[in-house]
Amino acid sequence: MNKASGLRLSAKPLTAEDATTDAIRDAILSGHLVPGQRLNQAELAAQLGVSRIPLRDALRRLDGDLVTIDGRRGCWVNSLGPSEIQEIYEMRIMLESRCVWLAVDGLGDQEARHLCGFSQEMDATLPDAPSGSHSRRLFYAELYAHADRARMSRLILQLRDNVGRYHVLRDVKHSIDAHGKLRQRIMARDPEGAAEVVVAHLEEARDDLLATMVPGQQGVASSTQKPSPV
Repeated sequence: MNKASGLRLSAKPLTAEDATTDAIRDAILSGHLVPGQRLNQAELAAQLGVSRIPLRDALRRLDGDLVTIDGRRGCWVNSLGPSEIQEIYEMRIMLESRCVWLAVDGLGDQEARHLCGFSQEMDATLPDAPSGSHSRRLFYAELYAHADRARMSRLILQLRDNVGRYHVLRDVKHSIDAHGKLRQRIMARDPEGAAEVVVAHLEEARDDLLATMVPGQQGVASSTQKPSPV
């Protein structure tokens, strides 16, 4: 299995299933496992040092989101085409603009300062694409947690993961200017302004990513297309 050197279990005290799920998710989001790549369960289990049972359960958790499991054809990393990316960003714009409005509207002084400091630390990681992607996910997860909309926040993070890996693979940069503007709105407790910043940021990110894609293209290279039947 190629490009899987990024597979490693977390040092955190997790169940074998949780740790395996996190390891596979991180490998996909960081680009070590690429869209369309076939996942050999025996090789994955050996690399992670786990049995087939937690690996199978981990893949089932990710099925329909980051991976696809087919009883006849095996398992592979999901691919997205331009129309699917467009749809995901449409959903993100609706959900994240609402979620950030609710989050900023309810922030206290200490929470606002903490989030802004977190955001500045996040920007320092941007030159390293995998680390930057991970820190952005953590920041927005914490920001949106203040909206008190657990289901909405989980869906947002799922949608972010689906398209965020393409930004890493295609080296599409994120705007630090937008992060700075969002910090200003957070400190000013301006929920309307924060929502406007998020919408503009998502529209720019969507357009920049789609500009790198050829119509009908889903994988990242000829070797990453969906596998043929076993």
